Amino acid sequence: MKLKLSLIAALLLSIFSLTAWEFYWRSKPELYKACLEDDKYLWAEQRVKVETATNKDVIILGSSRTGFNFNTHVWKDVQGIKPINLSTDGKPPGPFLDDIVHNTTFNGTIVIGVTPLFWFDKADNVWWKNAKNWVDHYHNQTYAQKLGYFLSKPLQRNLVILTSSELKFYNDLDLKSLINRINIPGRIEEERMLYNFSYHDEDRNLMMFPIMVEDPSFAKKIQYVWEGFLPNIPGFEVVKDDIPEIFEYYLNVINIFKARGGKIIFVRHKAEEPWNKATKRFLPRNKVWDKFIEKVNCPGYHFEDYEFMSKYTLPDWSHMYVDDAKTYTKDMVNKMIEDGYLTRYSK
Repeated sequence: MKLKLSLIAALLLSIFSLTAWEFYWRSKPELYKACLEDDKYLWAEQRVKVETATNKDVIILGSSRTGFNFNTHVWKDVQGIKPINLSTDGKPPGPFLDDIVHNTTFNGTIVIGVTPLFWFDKADNVWWKNAKNWVDHYHNQTYAQKLGYFLSKPLQRNLVILTSSELKFYNDLDLKSLINRINIPGRIEEERMLYNFSYHDEDRNLMMFPIMVEDPSFAKKIQYVWEGFLPNIPGFEVVKDDIPEIFEYYLNVINIFKARGGKIIFVRHKAEEPWNKATKRFLPRNKVWDKFIEKVNCPGYHFEDYEFMSKYTLPDWSHMYVDDAKTYTKDMVNKMIEDGYLTRYSK
């Protein structure tokens, strides 16, 4: 009897504690929102759509700027079809393009958002390998993994306390992140902690929390992280010998895709001057972007060439606020349709 009472008391105490913990983090909606983690499992749900996509479909590739700046719901409203969103926060799009070209028969349109530091890089770095891990997961995932993910969905959708990310943001709610936030003198102040500043829907659209525009001091926390590494980005001399090899790699992949009827459109999203200074020093436009677009012979949209692409102020210097992203998507898709690169379909 005593053991039974102890078990009941333990269960009640656990339920009470978890409930209190959940409501505590729900009281901070400016930083937390219950949703599926944007991980390899959620990405795989979008990737499987490529297997049955037709030549009318559009796939979006890119890194975080593309995830923030393009909204698939607005895209559908404008073009009449919803694109397959395979953009990835913190990962280069190269491995995903390679996967589509070599492992599918897709021959529609791929729109690639280019973040120069991620795109014009050789395939032997940790970022590329992390992206390749997602591709490998898609092709090799087991039934047990699929079942586990299916069972976890209701919990992720409804519990803020499960907030975490592969990118290990400072304000994640897993145990390691919570321990790291204990204010030990001499530790926190010496490091630049990247806070998560967005949430996403199940189409993997990234949306910036309102706190980024309502509280400039919070946006400065993100800018502070960028300030920590942007000055250390080297000049063009360091990478100029690698550029021809990178160009040839992409040219080969793109030509295979074109040969089966596919089209690729490149988009260079805006970044604010602190980012641009580093990008221009490392990968100057006239020596990299312009020559690349000419070599691969694909349509290219650069924010410096279009007022509708450059008119927004980016709270963290690199990504658009959700309201601006919706207008930007509408204008961008309309421009691609106007230029004959996309077709408008009836809804």
